[in-house]
Amino acid sequence: MRQVFKALLTTSAIITLTTGLVGCGGNGSSTAPGTPGNSSQDFIRLTPSVQEDGLSIYGDVMVDVNTSAGFVVLANNGQSLTQVQWQQTSGPTVTILADQSQAIGFDVTETGDYTFTVTATTASGNTRTASVSLTTSDNSTNDIVNLRLDHMATERGRISIRVDSPANKIITETQWSQLGGPEPASITYQEDRTNGPFRSAFMEAPEVSRDEVMAFRVNVTFDDGSSASDDVLIGVKDAPIVSNAIFTDIDMFVTTDLRPFNENSPYAEALQDCVYNNTVVDSCSFSDLPLIGMDTMSPTIDTILDRTLVSHSWMGERFREFLTESLAAEDIIKLLRGVTAVVISYDVRPSFYWVRTGAIYLDARNFWRTPEERDTLNTIPDYRSGFGNELQFGIYWRYVKDGEYYYPQSSLAASSRQSKSFAQLEASLAWLMYHELAHANDFFPPASWASISLSSDPLSHFQRSGAQSSIMSANYPLQSTLLEGLAEVSFGGEEATTAQKNTTPSQVADAFSADIAPTYYAYYTEREDFAMLFEQFMMLYRMNVSADVAVIGRNNNDNALITWGQRHRINQDTLQARTAFTVERILPELNVAGIQAELPAVIQMPSGQSWFDLVQLEGESGKRETTNISGKTITVRPPLRIPQFERHLH
Repeated sequence: MRQVFKALLTTSAIITLTTGLVGCGGNGSSTAPGTPGNSSQDFIRLTPSVQEDGLSIYGDVMVDVNTSAGFVVLANNGQSLTQVQWQQTSGPTVTILADQSQAIGFDVTETGDYTFTVTATTASGNTRTASVSLTTSDNSTNDIVNLRLDHMATERGRISIRVDSPANKIITETQWSQLGGPEPASITYQEDRTNGPFRSAFMEAPEVSRDEVMAFRVNVTFDDGSSASDDVLIGVKDAPIVSNAIFTDIDMFVTTDLRPFNENSPYAEALQDCVYNNTVVDSCSFSDLPLIGMDTMSPTIDTILDRTLVSHSWMGERFREFLTESLAAEDIIKLLRGVTAVVISYDVRPSFYWVRTGAIYLDARNFWRTPEERDTLNTIPDYRSGFGNELQFGIYWRYVKDGEYYYPQSSLAASSRQSKSFAQLEASLAWLMYHELAHANDFFPPASWASISLSSDPLSHFQRSGAQSSIMSANYPLQSTLLEGLAEVSFGGEEATTAQKNTTPSQVADAFSADIAPTYYAYYTEREDFAMLFEQFMMLYRMNVSADVAVIGRNNNDNALITWGQRHRINQDTLQARTAFTVERILPELNVAGIQAELPAVIQMPSGQSWFDLVQLEGESGKRETTNISGKTITVRPPLRIPQFERHLH
């Protein structure tokens, strides 16, 4: 099995942080640039704003209105804090979405005096309480920048910081400095690529021997010559880490802020121990954490939420909303019987399914609805975003509905501070859930649940029984070795050969159109082939959403003129048998042949026309009643290239 989860970044530049010891206490010097910070080394610790009842609270106590603020709480004696609860006790209401974390961040939109109280339990079992007050002043200038978001990270975990500004100005220059705390090895800088005037920084949290806090400042210059600055705090958690654990073995160091969405779940302890931490080495047995379908064939939404781990409570609430209101909800609840757990976390990127735990791991960027929820997310780019850039072609995909884009969605730049409708949330989630749960039910199909031994575990069961996708691939194999090799370049990061670099869009179109894959990604592994067949069938059948696929040349083709393309390829006669095989093993209650007879026929896209002009196609008819996603005409083109990072399997 390919090991594709690597801690790599594809970005525009890497810069070293300048250590500016502003407002810091302590003594000693910073660690050398390029060396991971460690609390056993010398560095400048920040001075807390409040010390009370054995707790230290860090953060500015005076800020300008319309800027971001935040606080981090640590134990004075260096002990770990095991339980934390923040509460706002006075002042205009602010949105605190990480109230059970040691770090909170929020925007201040009104002048006034604010008070926050934090109650924390130390590792030795002592409960401590401290309060901090914040005063905001009216900023008469429009030159404001927000550095989002103050938060807690696990040592060696991935950190992202986003710069944006409510001012109607373009940021032309950004200067970063570290004000205190242990230094990360380096900071990686990236400009925004979604038409928003902000910039981002990514880093790996340093190793520490006790909980620490880092502070960073950004100074920006706008296009009119004015300037602004803002600070951000990043707490670093000293966490138990086993080097050969399931996640750390592939360079994933995951958050310690994860918790069962339902704290009273009968599986709360097993979820914490077995699914997503830095110490679990072996798969837990089904006696500790069975598949949902081993417990019940008729799960409720509460049953699903009892198996859900989240880093922020809002993520579980959005999941509940999706399971309650989506057209896909009935299917998704059934499909979730094939998993042990659902993980939704700010640091999951990309989404994936993993047979070692039997759980699905969902990138929370698919769940947000408010800008405040979006602020809590890690925005580290997919490390595969540069794969295949040397090839002359792309095989692109999208979903459309009622003559409009369904996914990807447009006009959702983070700097615009827009909220999502439920329809937009559903569009972000439905296809992803169908895909990841196809993986789960590939390894654990409904026909197997009753016979699985409680003494077994997910990985051992798979090693004995295999997967349905292997049977599908043996019965209905893909034929193009050309595309299999190219997929290794585009999705696996293999270096392109001279022959592959010289492969033309026409050659690719000939190979793809003659074969029986629904998408280019199907050539990467048989597991993805299986999941793509199910995903596209269910999106067309249940959601009335059409999948487009097209070969487009990359050289001198700014208008994205297509070489070859199709809509509804999933229902092409040459694909129907393998699609039916797949769907029948995942949802055996469906009459797949009957459904296929009623689905729309394949529509050929006219070559030589722009991909962006082919959202509405001639020959479409028989539309069912549907819900419009945006309610208005799209004015900003969605991206041509959709990142494939959701399509991920361990």
